[in-house]
Amino acid sequence: MQHYKVAVIIGRHQISHAGHELLKRKALEVADQVVVILGSSFQARSPKNPFNWQEREEMVLSTLTENEKQRTFCCPIRDFYNDEKWNAEVKRIVSEYSHQDVVLVGHKKAGDKDTYYLDNFSDWAYIGIQSSYKINAAQIREVYFEAEDVDESLKSVNDLILSPVKSFLKAWSLKPEYTELTKEHKKIKQDKALWKDSPYDVIFSTADAIVKIENHVLLGKRKYHPGRGLWAIPGGFIEQHESVLHAALRELKEETQISLSNDVLMGCFKSVKVFDHPNRSCRGRFITHAHFFDLTGENIPDIQAADDLQEVAWIAIDKLNSLEEQVFEDHFHVLKQFLDI
Repeated sequence: MQHYKVAVIIGRHQISHAGHELLKRKALEVADQVVVILGSSFQARSPKNPFNWQEREEMVLSTLTENEKQRTFCCPIRDFYNDEKWNAEVKRIVSEYSHQDVVLVGHKKAGDKDTYYLDNFSDWAYIGIQSSYKINAAQIREVYFEAEDVDESLKSVNDLILSPVKSFLKAWSLKPEYTELTKEHKKIKQDKALWKDSPYDVIFSTADAIVKIENHVLLGKRKYHPGRGLWAIPGGFIEQHESVLHAALRELKEETQISLSNDVLMGCFKSVKVFDHPNRSCRGRFITHAHFFDLTGENIPDIQAADDLQEVAWIAIDKLNSLEEQVFEDHFHVLKQFLDI
């Protein structure tokens, strides 16, 4: 079998399982170095993305020998919600290790649309791994977050998770983050159950308002699950008899009590963009129209938290990068489309 300088594995590893282990073993066999691309990095914690990239690195490396750890490099990558940009960033990361003799090691699941990215790197060799495991990481996370006794619940997926990863999960379940995510998981599951008997796929329409003045943007901290305690763009569901623009204005007023009339806001309205990536929300299929208002003048309008926000604030735009992992779902990505971040 041909030997390569670098073998690449791409995945979220939320939770690292036996299928991932097969990929690592093959990658270590065929290459000098292994680069593990950890997707969906730098996001706020959620039931879909519970672990930050450093914790996932710990899981990935926990099953390796010391020699294997020296040859394995975990690299975080954020979600761009744009295949072209995301592919380019993957290639840039890998180029730091080698520009040639690169092989992609992956497992294409039959009928699984989430592994289409494996076809996007034709410049590299490809080794496909066949697996007898029927693993759904979402189901493993469900077992984990619905556990009354984590130790006992993990036994039900005993063949799917290696012992060092189990030890990590047991220890992590003692953290306050685990308790918070169990509540979030429960709330999302309850909400989805309301629509389970619908004869059609449920698609939610929302409208958001990005309001900027000088070098600040208006954000609110969510009061309830999902996303409790995370910063978010003011917005919400579109009501049946209103336009998306009027929905954005209504939600802005209801949530922030901003001391400006609709006429003044409309005078500062600049643009609207649609955000409709299928995976942008773990709550389901959400399509939002984000409206951008660039206020003029030096007087910052008064605001007050109301409705479903615990706090509202004018956040300095140059501080947003440091808040990325405290921003709800894809709202950091949305802000990037309008602001110089």
